[in-house]
Amino acid sequence: MIKLIATDLDNTLLDKSGQIPESTAALLRQAAQMGVLTAVATGRCYPSAKGAAAVIGAQTPIICYNGSLIKRGDTGEVLAQTYITPEQIRAVSEFCHQNDLYLQLYDYDDVILCEQDCEGLRVDPDLAVVGFREIGDYRVYPDLHPTPKMLIVEQEEKVSARLLELEKTFPDLSFCQSQPWLIEVMPKTAGKGLAVAKLAEIFGVRQKEVMTLGDNTNDLPMIRWAGLGVAVGNAVEALKAEADYICTAERSLGVEEALKKFVL
Repeated sequence: MIKLIATDLDNTLLDKSGQIPESTAALLRQAAQMGVLTAVATGRCYPSAKGAAAVIGAQTPIICYNGSLIKRGDTGEVLAQTYITPEQIRAVSEFCHQNDLYLQLYDYDDVILCEQDCEGLRVDPDLAVVGFREIGDYRVYPDLHPTPKMLIVEQEEKVSARLLELEKTFPDLSFCQSQPWLIEVMPKTAGKGLAVAKLAEIFGVRQKEVMTLGDNTNDLPMIRWAGLGVAVGNAVEALKAEADYICTAERSLGVEEALKKFVL
């Protein structure tokens, strides 16, 4: 029996318009009435994830920044957090300068930090919810804080090779792809799989009682860890290869398919 559901947001729980359809939210609320807890697990920042979680219900735990921060949905209490150090930020920044790549950070108040306003900033869906600050060259900025996540924009056809290069160059950090053009950078101690495992421990749920749903490679850790890992129909092939079940339907309709098959 499934007791904990953890679902990605973009291209999974959210439809093509970036919303949670009422039919999907209603099924998740029905699951809640049966005692099944749903958590969102996303690369988005906390304010952005919180808005989506609220559609499901106030009790929805929030895993954001790909697992670097976990909060209770009802109280906002921090359950776990980890950060990239200023020294690591400067090292990655040097790499990005050398390779002409856009890099952004997140401050303690979830505001986006960038060196300067540019086209790369516009690809982040968090920008619709939070503001941004220009702070100049990260390598010399004197008041650089630890950050839960960094974001690198790369040309789609170069992402795979760039990921391998980054992993080799920075073995003390974790890298994944969340969109065809986005590389996410997290602390080595972060990840959706570790975060879902932490939530299961907190709420007393066994691994085999957890269902996770996703679409891209940043979802791989939680798909692998869960007792039931589900790939929605539009998922990348690498995720489908690891999933226990592949939905016929895409995005939110795929979530509905999995809920009806395994939970309700």
